[in-house]
Amino acid sequence: MSYLDTPRLHFTGHFQADVSTINNVVGYFDIDSFDPAKDQKLNGNGGWNPEGTAIFRFISCTITGGQHDDRQIMSAADDPVIGMALENANDKVFGKLVDLDPQQQMVSQIWGMKLRLAGNGQPALFGGEFVPIAFYDLWGRQVFARLRSDQTLGAIYQSVLKNVVWEGVSGSPLLADLQRVSQDRMLSIDFNVYGYGRDATNPRYTIGRIAGTIGPYYAGEPRHFVMGRQIAPLGEEPNPPAPVSYVDWFTCKVHDDRKIVTADFGNCLPIVDAGGELFPQGPLVLAVFKSETDVPLTQTVTADQVAILGNVDYLRPGWYAQTAGIQDFDYSGDSWCVANIGSRPILMLSPQTGGYSVLGQESLGGYYVRADNFVFRLNPEQHGQVELYASRYGQPLAGPIQVGPTLGMIGQTGSQGQPPGVAVPKVAIPPDGISYPDQAMANAAGKAVLDIKAATLKPAKPRGYIDGQLYGIGYQLPQQPQQTIGTPFNFTSVLVFSPINSPEQPTWYSDIQPILTQYGNLYPIMSRHLVDLGNYESVVAHLKILRLAFSLPIDDPNHMPVTRDLSEAKRTMILRWIDRPGSDGLPIKGTPMVSAGTASPLETIAPITLDLDPAQTRGKTAALMEFKARQTKDNP
Repeated sequence: MSYLDTPRLHFTGHFQADVSTINNVVGYFDIDSFDPAKDQKLNGNGGWNPEGTAIFRFISCTITGGQHDDRQIMSAADDPVIGMALENANDKVFGKLVDLDPQQQMVSQIWGMKLRLAGNGQPALFGGEFVPIAFYDLWGRQVFARLRSDQTLGAIYQSVLKNVVWEGVSGSPLLADLQRVSQDRMLSIDFNVYGYGRDATNPRYTIGRIAGTIGPYYAGEPRHFVMGRQIAPLGEEPNPPAPVSYVDWFTCKVHDDRKIVTADFGNCLPIVDAGGELFPQGPLVLAVFKSETDVPLTQTVTADQVAILGNVDYLRPGWYAQTAGIQDFDYSGDSWCVANIGSRPILMLSPQTGGYSVLGQESLGGYYVRADNFVFRLNPEQHGQVELYASRYGQPLAGPIQVGPTLGMIGQTGSQGQPPGVAVPKVAIPPDGISYPDQAMANAAGKAVLDIKAATLKPAKPRGYIDGQLYGIGYQLPQQPQQTIGTPFNFTSVLVFSPINSPEQPTWYSDIQPILTQYGNLYPIMSRHLVDLGNYESVVAHLKILRLAFSLPIDDPNHMPVTRDLSEAKRTMILRWIDRPGSDGLPIKGTPMVSAGTASPLETIAPITLDLDPAQTRGKTAALMEFKARQTKDNP
């Protein structure tokens, strides 16, 4: 069971992602060359939001629809849950949004977020902790940018709410059934983010739109994706001012018991602009191809080649707000579908003269494998377990999964999102910084656990002034046809932290100042408004609050550093410095050291010309466009 099962409820509203943009640039990690007067400047070298707080929060989100058994919930008359508020926790601070690394900005994770449903005069009918996960299926969803600084990308977050506590009396049959069928004190949650504003003069600054769904969770299922039917896009992304018909990746789930296909179109349909109106591209149809095929269907298919499941209702007024893009298709009246839907590909079609154009096609042969947890931060000699799920036509697939090194969206050199021509450290060097078997074996449930181990890096800091090293792990099924369409997000990112020689008695100048100064440079909101992290006297004056923050677990919203990019060894050393004062009762200051600089293997990345506004030249838009440009260059 998942958010694509019933009962489920849909919500819409806004979100705020107040990210800092300074740590997007690799050179700013070098404390010897960092210039605060220049590199922390708004709309200058510091990017479009240098004083970001990293806050991620829901704003004005309400329940706008739902599904209870086979009945669609559209108003409070159908169920009193409609109109209730989905809010942030009222007993802790907001969650945080952070990247893994300046050279891997495509796995932005939400940490420390707690959500609650408020309504019927009660502050929390249920509340739960959002299990940290990165976005997925990032793509250029917005067709037109009314403001040049608009973020035109859209993406999905799918996770679970854990430790869910149910309180009060809702009077809602939907909520009562949702509580009854969910297991392990969890709920499945999925939400689409889009329409994000990056213009500091606009009221939408750091604000975007959100539409999502909450449904039941069942023990043993993946937490961060649905083991269902995965449909891949066959066309080109919208290209204004003359966009063509297009859909991005989306997931379907076939409910054999109810003879229903539930499709999630929430992130796959283009929007006109930041207002979120779905771009009208004519009728769209969900269908099943009547033949097996191991090649992409790039030609028009005829009516007798497909079984039509139904029209996508995206043109109906209010549809997206009431459903978050999720729609059920009843195939119980089609005997061919009843007998064959489990072994034939699902398609998204656009009606054309003489047949249908195929916009989306299920993964070839129905084969699909994905990691449920795909972002790791590992300390030296630490192990991590990647949970892989293999399936065919949505059913668990036992057998081998091939595993090997890949850099995916990181790029060949880790130039991701950097200003054109900038010198950047190489990634994945040394190659033995991480180890894992070249094969994982899926059990009868389709699940395999891949053990990965971080080595003690040699040299200790292969990227010089940036801690640790980045690695990518790819995976595929040996049965997958050669022309399989893959998503560049389907791989695992690993940051292996550098080892350190931590003294028994750390001192400010030798051990602590370089760490805190770098953090203060990259995250200036704290230094400007709370504690100057590069200044001994200021740090000592705030020891109690700093000790608390450095002691908190990584999933706490007040964890320090907020960027989650400090090794356990360095955090332990900072706490040891705080807890072992000198004879004056204060942490030991020591003697100033002359910086010897830090060497790292650098190379100048050949710049690719991209048509971007200055505000877009760094970060996710540039990284995605650069990846696609390099794909085209390497595969003409």
